[in-house]
Amino acid sequence: MRVILTSIEVDGKTVETVTNFLPVLGVPFLLISWFMLVKMGFSLNDVKSENRAFRIYLIFLTIVIVISGIYFLTDNFLAFITEDLIYTEMGIFISLELGYMLIFAGIVWHYSKRQKRADKKIVPRFMILMLLALVLRLAVLPFAFSSPWIVAPLILVYFISNLVPLFYLKIHSHLVFAPLHSENPNQEKRELIYSKYEISKREKEIVEQICLGKTNQQIADELFISLQTVKDHTHRIYTKIGIKSRMKLVQMVNE
Repeated sequence: MRVILTSIEVDGKTVETVTNFLPVLGVPFLLISWFMLVKMGFSLNDVKSENRAFRIYLIFLTIVIVISGIYFLTDNFLAFITEDLIYTEMGIFISLELGYMLIFAGIVWHYSKRQKRADKKIVPRFMILMLLALVLRLAVLPFAFSSPWIVAPLILVYFISNLVPLFYLKIHSHLVFAPLHSENPNQEKRELIYSKYEISKREKEIVEQICLGKTNQQIADELFISLQTVKDHTHRIYTKIGIKSRMKLVQMVNE
């Protein structure tokens, strides 16, 4: 934003006001994303994390707040910050990126060694792809201040850098994450749903398997039908009930 406003000859005071205010709007999203990333490190290894993830998040956030307080409240802290504010801001941002990514990588690495999976390489590969995406972001960042015309494509590269690791995780998600299942099944509620929405006998079997936490392929193997047939039945079940996801179905049959 600083580069764009400067390029259209906006006065310096306005530039400072806008560029100092805009980051404030992103703070809530930044805080949420840090917590989600910490939780993701545990989720990838199927480790219950509510308390541990929150403690780690609070420790990291406290460190950031303390450092930020020193930066903003201490006079003449690191003389170079007044000489080139843009690169100082970039340095702070790089430090934050490195901080939360190292926490994520540490959690994944620590717990992945304990897991017994058919393919143990998926999670480490995903972690490596995430780190490579970080390297790409850090490599791109300095060039964002070179020309207004370069800013837009570099911002695009910066924010899509994680799509490759996330797509890799998506196509292997059935090997990483346990399928959603019904923890407190209520048979009466299930029968009521079957009756109310005219669920067929085969569709009932599909629902029962979904509630057990079976994947589509596992359901196909269990019922001796094709994977496409399972998907077709599942789609009809969702359409009849008026839902769009397995999660909603499981919620409906829970007590």
